[in-house]
Amino acid sequence: MTGLKLFKLKSEEELVTKTTGNTMKWRHAPYIVILAFSIVITVVRFFMIPEWSIAIQILLFFLQFLLLVGIWGMINLLGNFFDSRVPFNTNPARRIVLQIASSVAIVLPVMIGISILVRPYAPSFVNAKFITLIIILIIVVTVLLNFVLAAYYFFSQWQKSVQEKAELQVKAAEMEKERSMLQYHHLKNQVNPHFLFNTFSSLDGLIQTDPDLASDFVRHLSKVYRYVLEHKENEVVSLQTEVDFIQHYISLLNIRYKNVLEIRINISPVAMEKGIVMVTLQMLIDNAIKHNSLETEAPLTIRIWDQEGYLHVSNNKQLRRQIESSNRQGLEQLKELYHYLTTQEVLVRETPENFEINLPLL
Repeated sequence: MTGLKLFKLKSEEELVTKTTGNTMKWRHAPYIVILAFSIVITVVRFFMIPEWSIAIQILLFFLQFLLLVGIWGMINLLGNFFDSRVPFNTNPARRIVLQIASSVAIVLPVMIGISILVRPYAPSFVNAKFITLIIILIIVVTVLLNFVLAAYYFFSQWQKSVQEKAELQVKAAEMEKERSMLQYHHLKNQVNPHFLFNTFSSLDGLIQTDPDLASDFVRHLSKVYRYVLEHKENEVVSLQTEVDFIQHYISLLNIRYKNVLEIRINISPVAMEKGIVMVTLQMLIDNAIKHNSLETEAPLTIRIWDQEGYLHVSNNKQLRRQIESSNRQGLEQLKELYHYLTTQEVLVRETPENFEINLPLL
């Protein structure tokens, strides 16, 4: 639908995008932790063993980084292996214990083997206690990485549930929007035949009594329907476009009602550049005429002006008796449509003397 600014719908779509983005960040989190850990160990080693050259320190940094990345890769492979046998959602505690035990059982002999191989080439201070401390540190990191994997699983499950909920809300909002648009178009279709019937009734009388005025009447009528045809696919038009149209519509009403109807328009140039739902002014003017009596002694006065981002449409109340209990279905449909166009609400202000509708400019 053209012209729609569906803030609520957008917010739901943004939630889906944000959820996906957060999941991607979690996937990269272990590598960031490994990199940070490797940098810290390298800095500590640099001060503890200053006699080692920069080249050796950098080489060891890359080796320990690759070792930890390899451990993380091994943990992921174990995770894929256990996913089909002991999934997290059936028994999370057993799964975590089993995965930690399996990964430690793999890492421990590998680390012992590496220590035996490098021991002859290590400096004198690299004794059995030092090697044991390094192995314990690697085992602790392995356990922590397993917890990171478990945390990622539970976080991704939560993200998935949030995303599914957001997608359902998006679909529900789209269905609600479509229902609102159908109601809006139904309302426009109701207005046009009613207006057309009254218009031709008035035109028939003018042709016989005042042909020149009848010619003006037809000219304004053609402008009205040209506007409807040109913008029938648009929900929102500029206020300037709507006002240009409504001037022709007012001319038709003045010919029909003569001195019993007065419509005053005072809209600032800034407001003219804003948007409005198509034929809104026509519907509001028609509703005012429909619900109020028009008499020479008590003419109906409709005022249209803008103030603080709203378009105000007000008329003096002199209700017809037979429709004083109107259900205002058209107004409710208009409110519902604006609900999907802007976060601002359509306001209705009513006193014993006046009825006013405030429409947010789009």
